[in-house]
Amino acid sequence: MLARGSPRERIEIRLVVQRLTAKFSAVHPADHIAEVVDDSYRVFDNARVRDFVPLLTERRAHRELAKAAGSAS
Repeated sequence: MLARGSPRERIEIRLVVQRLTAKFSAVHPADHIAEVVDDSYRVFDNARVRDFVPLLTERRAHRELAKAAGSAS
């Protein structure tokens, strides 16, 4: 899952998975949350400026998880 980006970016993505798992674990299994984060992260594979990739990944994954859960939280 975390083969892309700098070591710091990979740490940030792991933290994204942890935060979203804490928020959505009641409605999504942890492996599904990690998969959604990975899919969201993959969208930014070719981004030249990487500073905001973890933030954008989290927002995209959060939106997908909330939509699947039937809420906009």
